[in-house]
Amino acid sequence: MLNKNINKLLFYSLLAGITGSMYSVIFNLYLRDIGIENRFISNMTSLELFGSAVLGLLLGIAGDKFGKSFFLKFLTISAGFFLIIRAVFPHPYVLFIISFLNGGFMAGRAIIINTLMVENTDTSSRGKAFGYLIAINMGTGLFGNSFGGFLGDHIGLQNTLIISGLLFLCSSLPIITLHDRNKNNESIKQIFDFSSLNISERKIMSGYLISTFTVGFGAGLFIHFGNLIFKDLFSMNPTMIGIALSIAQAGTAVGAALSPLLSKKFGALNYTGILQFFVVPLIIGLAYVRDPYMFTVLYALRFSFMNMTSPVMSNIVLSNLPKNKITAINSLNNLLNNLTRTVATALFGIIVGSTVSGYKILFLISGLFYFINFIVFMFIFMPLKNDEKTMNLYKKE
Repeated sequence: MLNKNINKLLFYSLLAGITGSMYSVIFNLYLRDIGIENRFISNMTSLELFGSAVLGLLLGIAGDKFGKSFFLKFLTISAGFFLIIRAVFPHPYVLFIISFLNGGFMAGRAIIINTLMVENTDTSSRGKAFGYLIAINMGTGLFGNSFGGFLGDHIGLQNTLIISGLLFLCSSLPIITLHDRNKNNESIKQIFDFSSLNISERKIMSGYLISTFTVGFGAGLFIHFGNLIFKDLFSMNPTMIGIALSIAQAGTAVGAALSPLLSKKFGALNYTGILQFFVVPLIIGLAYVRDPYMFTVLYALRFSFMNMTSPVMSNIVLSNLPKNKITAINSLNNLLNNLTRTVATALFGIIVGSTVSGYKILFLISGLFYFINFIVFMFIFMPLKNDEKTMNLYKKE
């Protein structure tokens, strides 16, 4: 049974996920519609990820020290205003500044949510809670992408962005009564002091960060430009793009919700390893397939398989590390993830340019990094499958 704080966080994630997806599915299309080219969008996205890395790290730690629930409310409301401002005033300088701030505030939210999820669960409920969180994040994308694309076609892209931003502001309502269980009274130096970790914990932390680097770079090359990819390769309209991206998130939502059950049946790391292995040929397939239906299927399977493993990996990694280091590790992970994606997204504009021929090279490079991630998983995480902690997290009932 999940406690009240977890239920509040899940309901909040539901509302924020729907409205955020409504916005993100058409934002790049709106920029393209007003004459902004791939190179600018690529650089702007790269700056947003840089904000996620640097500012997100600072905000995540600030929330840990001064009150996670307060910061979560503050970051949500501020991000809502940022979404509205850049839709109303799409001036290049405004877009760059707001993108940096928005990236940091959104990343700070994610760090705080993950920490609160760990603090408000134990090993018996954590797998279920993280599974529900990922399922909600993906499921809301299913509805948000479809509805956002539909509204964009019928009431205009800018109007849809403004409405989505206003609704995102309202997503803070379920967490008004959310309260912290504890605050971290350690100094910044103590928070980032990992000398107390034993050899096993250091190995897990290192594997977690290496995996973040490889997946972050591989995904960063294309994942933030899904709407542009479908438009460039198949000339889809916003509604069809929203549906295509929703199909990918629908599969992930179902898979993430079932991940605790599948992990118990097949073994958490066996299940994760199989899915991560199949991701590699799926991405290579994206480099060559140019039938819109087959491409959508491959894109959806890759997206689903990779994201279905997220709740399992988060649960295993965070449960094997000290609770007082969770925020620091999440913050470092966020920093590395977004710095890596900053470089990768900048390369998108360079590799693809103004033609579609660059997409083949883009996906092949991405596939290489996902293959490296699979090798890291097999050497660092797969040996944990018979570990007592791992087995306790997904006991067969």
